Amino acid sequence: MAEARGRAFIGTSAWQKDAWNGTFYPSGLAKTKELAYFAARLSTVEVNSTYHGLQSPSTFLKWHDAVPEHFVFAVKAHGAITHERRLRGAEHEVAAFLASGPLLLREKLGPFLWQLPPTLAFDPELIDGFLAALPRSVDEARSFIARHGGQVDDELAKVPDRPLRHSMEVRHGSFVNERYLELLRRHGVAAVITNSTERPVIDAVTADFVYVRFEDTRRRFPEGQTPEDLEHHAARVRAWLAGAGPDGAGRDVFFYFDDPDYKTTPTDRPPFDAIALQRLVGAAPLVAGATLQTSLW
Repeated sequence: MAEARGRAFIGTSAWQKDAWNGTFYPSGLAKTKELAYFAARLSTVEVNSTYHGLQSPSTFLKWHDAVPEHFVFAVKAHGAITHERRLRGAEHEVAAFLASGPLLLREKLGPFLWQLPPTLAFDPELIDGFLAALPRSVDEARSFIARHGGQVDDELAKVPDRPLRHSMEVRHGSFVNERYLELLRRHGVAAVITNSTERPVIDAVTADFVYVRFEDTRRRFPEGQTPEDLEHHAARVRAWLAGAGPDGAGRDVFFYFDDPDYKTTPTDRPPFDAIALQRLVGAAPLVAGATLQTSLW
């Protein structure tokens, strides 16, 4: 296999979980220091708070400054776009989301995650139109904001132009069809790869990067991932990095361990499993001096 040409970014969905206190996070660590602690040990995090409500530009600037250069944030789109408007006529909401600050992450901004509700069935015209309208660069995003009622303030105006990436996670079975994959490929949007037992699983490479959300739940994996599980994940990541996609090109891989049961049966395993997978693929070494409180197994 050819030498790896992509980069692996491995982390978790969110970083503030009470179940991690005293295990992943040292006892007594201030909440304000958790992101820096996390980012010294992993290379990416998926921001979920942006789904629940628009954050402020100052929050994104604070996050940018709290993490090292190698770290990137994937940002989940606001639910007003995906779940309330259900993608229809949502230009104003998309503009407000983009203007709220994610572009201020600059070089530390990874893919946007557009997660659709389980009641939204596949509508090819709706999906095609929505994906076609998404800005593919910072400059396009600024123009989109201005066209749809948002404000490009001085800080946003100073952000250097760079490409933007988009991924889409679907939760209705009607999306399991080749037409949907064709639309993703046409617009360069990544199909989110999951391991869900309750929702449709789409396992396809449709963009110049790969996005994985792995449900690392206590219900399904009481002790976390076994070494065999992790080696299986690592083999897939290595293959994508080295060109296992349809065109043979190496791809960046964003792999997130998620805990969707965190409110009922929370687990502290996702960050430990992410660190173990990161080591297996040789991605983004820990910041010098960073240590872990507990062993992985």
